[in-house]
Amino acid sequence: MAIDNVVEQLLERIRQDPEIRRQLAQLVFGPELVQFAEQIGQLTTLLGRLAETVQDGFRVIGERFALVDTRLAELSRIVEELAAQQRETTNLLHALTERMNRVEQQQAATTEQIRLLTERMERVEQQQAATTAQIQALTQRVAELTERMDRVERQQAATTEQIRLLTERMDRVERQQAETTAQIQALTQRVAELTERMERVERQIAELTLFVQRHTDNLAQLRGWYLGVRMRDRAPAVFGIWMDATRVVPPMEVRKLVRDTFSRSQLQRLLSADIIVSGVLDEHPATPTIWLVIEVSATVDETDVERALARAELLRRVVPDVIPVVAGDQLTDPARLIAEEERVVIVRDGTISGWEEAIERWVRAA
Repeated sequence: MAIDNVVEQLLERIRQDPEIRRQLAQLVFGPELVQFAEQIGQLTTLLGRLAETVQDGFRVIGERFALVDTRLAELSRIVEELAAQQRETTNLLHALTERMNRVEQQQAATTEQIRLLTERMERVEQQQAATTAQIQALTQRVAELTERMDRVERQQAATTEQIRLLTERMDRVERQQAETTAQIQALTQRVAELTERMERVERQIAELTLFVQRHTDNLAQLRGWYLGVRMRDRAPAVFGIWMDATRVVPPMEVRKLVRDTFSRSQLQRLLSADIIVSGVLDEHPATPTIWLVIEVSATVDETDVERALARAELLRRVVPDVIPVVAGDQLTDPARLIAEEERVVIVRDGTISGWEEAIERWVRAA
């Protein structure tokens, strides 16, 4: 489950961070393919701009053609007006010809009208010439635009070919991507299977660890029990080099000794001591009787040292000279520090350490 969460967070990070996507694309497809994809994006942008330019050109041409159509319509209207005026003039001239004999006095006016009409016709002809020049210029412009459009069409054809080639290449890339995706899916499935197997193995290891821990605890308890039994058997030999008449004091004897002084809870704590030993310190001038309260454990820790101190303190309420002792195969560093500081005797492999310091502190006759 933890791996699934990590994978989901990684995918979410890739979707949100374009820089990570770019680096991942470089790792998966290679820098050339990533650069090629970027060039395709730039080419797409250029094609969009070219399409906009072409659309603008067509729009301008359409506007110009609309203007030409408007001008041609206007010229047609002018020509029709001129034709109508010409017909009217012809009719007038005909009428004037018929009336020449009758209205000679109007000749001057008619001549003036003819002159005015002639000038007007000249102006119309000049306007017609200007219109013709504009049409020719527009025609030239249309020809130029047509040539430009031909070039644009050729460029468009070349661009279309490039797009086709790029499309084919992208098809190949997509096929490769599909293959890569399939491989990634297969790897993902494999990772999921391995993850499931690892979880099973971890559960089995946890169960084995718990099993070993239980057996280790059982072995430690068994070892502690064995050391306690051995210490009871060998206490006279271990402490006989320092005391005379060394013996293990039975719990019932201890009970008789302290029952009038201790409460039941105090008596229970004292009788819970692993071993209580007594002996005579015969090398001392006062030859006092010494009591040893011994705590035995395979690995002596600070708790064992504190229990020895507390139970020795209880017994010291009844008898004066009581020494706390710890015995075991191993001793933790915190336990060693407390034992040295509190003058607790340490017994390891039958060897006693701290005895003289303990005598100096706990034996009043000393």
